[in-house]
Amino acid sequence: MVDLLLKLIGFFLYKLYGYESLNLFLKILPSKKINLILIQFGAKIGNNVRIKPPVIFHNADKRKNIYSNLIIGDGVYLGRDCIIDLMGKITIENNVTISHRVVLNTHTDLGESHILKKKYYPSTVGQITIKQGTYIGSNVTILQNVIIGSNSFIGAFSLVNNDIKSGYRAFGVPCRENKRLI
Repeated sequence: MVDLLLKLIGFFLYKLYGYESLNLFLKILPSKKINLILIQFGAKIGNNVRIKPPVIFHNADKRKNIYSNLIIGDGVYLGRDCIIDLMGKITIENNVTISHRVVLNTHTDLGESHILKKKYYPSTVGQITIKQGTYIGSNVTILQNVIIGSNSFIGAFSLVNNDIKSGYRAFGVPCRENKRLI
C-alpha cells in the first residue's frame, strides 16, 4: 500500500511540476524507496541496490521515460549527495560502490556562448560505463565517453576523463592508472 501511494505521489508531482519535482521527492525518500520511483519512470535497477538520499538527477527530461538512460546492476551502493546527468546513458554494473558526492556528467554544452561553442567546444553527449566490482572514491567526477574497467579503484577527488583499464588503481586530476591491482 505504501509503495502504491509513493508511486501515485511521484506520478502527480511529475505531471504537475516535471522531473525537478521528483528531485525534491527523492531527497526525502528513504533509500529503499528511491529505487521504486526510478523504476516507475524508466530506470533499470537490479537487486540489493542502495541509493542514499539526497541524489540529484540532471537532464532527465529529454525523453518520455525520464530515467531510461540509467541502468544499475545488482549489489550497487550509491552514496549521499551524488549528481547524475542523464543526457547520455549511464551503466553501472554489479557490485559497484560509488562513494558520496560523486558527479557523473554525460554531456558538455556551453549554452549561449556562441563564439566559444562554435569555434572550440561544440556540444557533445556521451555515455558512462562503470564495470563490475569497481570502487569510486568520494568527490570524484566522471566525464562523458568514459569506461571504467572491472575491479578498479578510483581515488577520491579524481577527474576521470579517459578510460581506466580493468584491475587498476587510478587517481588524480586528470585521473591516471597508478598500480595494477589484479
